[in-house]
Amino acid sequence: MSDDVTAKLIVMDTGPLITLAAADNLDYLTYPKLPIYVPDAVFYEATRDADMLGAQQVMDWAQKRPGQVNVIPTEAFANFLQESGGRRGRYREKDLGERAALEAIHDAVQLRSNERAILITEDDRVLRQALVFQPELTDRMIPITTRDFLEGLEQAQRIQSVEAVYRRAEDAGRHASQRQALAQQHEKAVTAVQSVLQG
Repeated sequence: MSDDVTAKLIVMDTGPLITLAAADNLDYLTYPKLPIYVPDAVFYEATRDADMLGAQQVMDWAQKRPGQVNVIPTEAFANFLQESGGRRGRYREKDLGERAALEAIHDAVQLRSNERAILITEDDRVLRQALVFQPELTDRMIPITTRDFLEGLEQAQRIQSVEAVYRRAEDAGRHASQRQALAQQHEKAVTAVQSVLQG
């Protein structure tokens, strides 16, 4: 990574985790050697049922990387646990992961003045509405999709093929969005992400 760009990678929804777990490529998230943050509700939604596609892989991956993968506690998830009582496995709350992720980027993840947050999601549309609430952060928080992330790694020659990842995920039963968002960002954001992904 270039000396003038520092960043944190924040996984904003379960999509990137499940897609990469289904393809047996979760370690791709660690390739940029950035601290990785996963809001607690997003982690819960990805792992609450061990029989769900990718759930056990996500849990094992995070447990083996305690210094690099950080599960962020949020008030949204704490409230959910309190309201759900003993029904955690079966009890569901609409948009819980998204609300926890928005709370995390606004309250829990502290950025230094020269630092950026790369917000990885399966679909960037949720992030667009979130960043409107704090426009002063938009220059420092860069939403990208799973596909953007993988394409950046491929362009940096850190992985062989984006298409192979999606094929493996599909073969495992995961039909992931291949939406892209990075090209719509301002030039400084694109350059920052490219620099980070090149390592």
